[in-house]
Amino acid sequence: MPCASKNFLAIVHHAHLLGILKTYVRSTWKQLKANNKMEQQDKVGYVKESCTTNGGVRSVLHGIFAQGAMAPMHYHTEFDESFEVLEGELSVWNNGTKTVLKPGDKATIKKTVRHRFKNESGNTVQVLISTEPGYEPFEQNLKIMMGLQKDGLIEQLSKMTPKMIPVGMILTELSNTKLVGPTGVLFKVMSLFYNKKKIASRKKELLEKYCS
Repeated sequence: MPCASKNFLAIVHHAHLLGILKTYVRSTWKQLKANNKMEQQDKVGYVKESCTTNGGVRSVLHGIFAQGAMAPMHYHTEFDESFEVLEGELSVWNNGTKTVLKPGDKATIKKTVRHRFKNESGNTVQVLISTEPGYEPFEQNLKIMMGLQKDGLIEQLSKMTPKMIPVGMILTELSNTKLVGPTGVLFKVMSLFYNKKKIASRKKELLEKYCS
């Protein structure tokens, strides 16, 4: 086959793959946004116990999840993560097994184990989220969210507006969240279109503004 014909077929093949990829990204993005609707609320939580004060033993965050708040399937490589419900109900999927946690219930997910959670109830959920060992960037993740809430930007983050996509990527990194499945693929694709130097600069701005 002539070289020109081979090149033409290669271009057609790549264009076809790009079309499939675009369709996949749009579909996944639409589903992720639909599943992550959050109400405006006064608080997103606070750092209850910092690893900087206990020798790195643990980090304890007081999380406040509005109706519909969720985290897609992911895992962590730096710590075990525990959820202890204080108020309301939280659905947690630990390695494929769903458990509905009620006040007083606790679930621990070992590092590298895939899990996700969602507030499927009709009310706000308050939960203690602990990491062992402690992980300061995980705490910084919440501090940035607290700052965004104070500045009236948390709703834009939950809706993943274009301006907030880089912020979402930064928070994902800080929380040592390794996304898997369709959402993981989506974030990997998005990372190809964002300048790494600009992301690093934005991360520095967020840390200086909300964590210093």
